[in-house]
Amino acid sequence: MSPVVTRASDGTPLVAYALLDEHGRMLASRSPRTGFYAASTVKLGVMLAAVIAAERGELSLDDTLECRREFECANADGVTQAFRLQPEDSDPEFPADGEEASIRDLVTMMITRSSNEATNVLFDRLGPAPIAEAFRLCCAPDTRMERRIGDPCAMRSGLTNESTPADLAAIMRRIVGSGLTTRTNADWMRGVLEAQEHPRIGSVVPDGTPWGSKSGDVPGVEHDVAFVGSAGARRFLAICTRGYEPEQGREVIRAVADALLGG
Repeated sequence: MSPVVTRASDGTPLVAYALLDEHGRMLASRSPRTGFYAASTVKLGVMLAAVIAAERGELSLDDTLECRREFECANADGVTQAFRLQPEDSDPEFPADGEEASIRDLVTMMITRSSNEATNVLFDRLGPAPIAEAFRLCCAPDTRMERRIGDPCAMRSGLTNESTPADLAAIMRRIVGSGLTTRTNADWMRGVLEAQEHPRIGSVVPDGTPWGSKSGDVPGVEHDVAFVGSAGARRFLAICTRGYEPEQGREVIRAVADALLGG
């Protein structure tokens, strides 16, 4: 296997994971506090921030936002430039420019099919501070979402999105287990996670076992975080990899999940 060297990977193959029970106890781990570029797993914080804002009356999940594929950023000199996501990062199912979509539907697009356009529209509506607060409320100290997906100005400025397996498992636990939101909204978020279209851990879960997840990948990085099981017996597993080709990284995730979950 040739090492995969990218902006998010130094080419050294690495696998880290954290498995929690419903009480937050660590059942198994390997380098759980190792930092990774978070890729799309960071979108969990956007979903939670939107729900918390709705519960505070700052917005409604049924509010509509204008859909767009072009976004603006400012470089170090303050000059504004427009950018669009690269074709491989774009959501072909995203509504046409100018169409309206509810925050509820944008969250669903962002989680189930990992729409980057939906993420950026929501990020612009919420701002980074509520997302950072959502991570703090989840006791995820090493997780940050400082920029939109694919924002070239922010990347040149050194802003990034990062997390760890321990943080990701904790975030999933707090989203699904509630305590941070009403039971109704926790159930809704769990349902969104259960509709995941890009399963990694979920692909090795036995038939009939409830699960939901959020994966994330960029060249050199493959991650997944999932809840598995029903209330009272749920486990929360985050697996992060770096330095692998895409299918190699996904196979590592499946193998580790199968071993840890006893599939």
